[in-house]
Amino acid sequence: MPRRRIYNPLTELLAAVLLVVLVLVVNRWEFSLAVLVLGVLPAVLLSGRPRQIGLAIILVAGPLLLSSLLLHGLFFPEGTTVLLDLGVARVTAEGLAFATLMGLRMTVFTAVLLTAAMTLDIPDLLATMTHRGWNRKLVFVVGSAVGLIPHVAQRARRISRAQQARGLVVGRGPFSRVRALLTVLTPLVIGLLVDASERTRMLEARGFSSTGPRTSYLPDSDTARQRAARRAMVAVVGVFSAARLLTAAA
Repeated sequence: MPRRRIYNPLTELLAAVLLVVLVLVVNRWEFSLAVLVLGVLPAVLLSGRPRQIGLAIILVAGPLLLSSLLLHGLFFPEGTTVLLDLGVARVTAEGLAFATLMGLRMTVFTAVLLTAAMTLDIPDLLATMTHRGWNRKLVFVVGSAVGLIPHVAQRARRISRAQQARGLVVGRGPFSRVRALLTVLTPLVIGLLVDASERTRMLEARGFSSTGPRTSYLPDSDTARQRAARRAMVAVVGVFSAARLLTAAA
């Protein structure tokens, strides 16, 4: 079942972005692991859709982890402790440590942003941004970017079911799964491009580029307390990041 919403979607999205900034600034595996275990994992479990979010994180973060391991684990010029010499490549302890750090950071980025994107109330987010007087093109871009992942996942499921109804059989072997994936990817990409073109024409026909006043049909769920909390969050993270970067440069 969907989780009970406590905070405004704009507050949740800003918290996710600031968390990514903190992971970048701190740059320690202990902090990244703490964010993953104490922040992301409870959010996924309480989201009401842990299976879908977990699968999305694995599909996105898995290739990133593998590429980091192959790139830095085998080809790390600063590595001195050689664990395995393969001739053209060397497995070093320093390379594996760096690959683990980078892979953990990329996993945190992926998990935080995907969890936020797949649990946000998109209409409420867009209504809040409209009530706050944001530029309408920026509102559209943010809403499209945040809502793209759930939209793609839903469309992919529909295409997969339609292909199976037409006789597509997905076996357990890797080749069968790759062939089934290709039969879904082609209409998925074409459909997304067609949707983008049609959406552009519909927006222009409804005066999207006009400069007149805007009206939102959804009430403003934002509060003065949350707006103050967002300003405080930005200020605290900004001061902390500046102080840490200055300390590291000194």
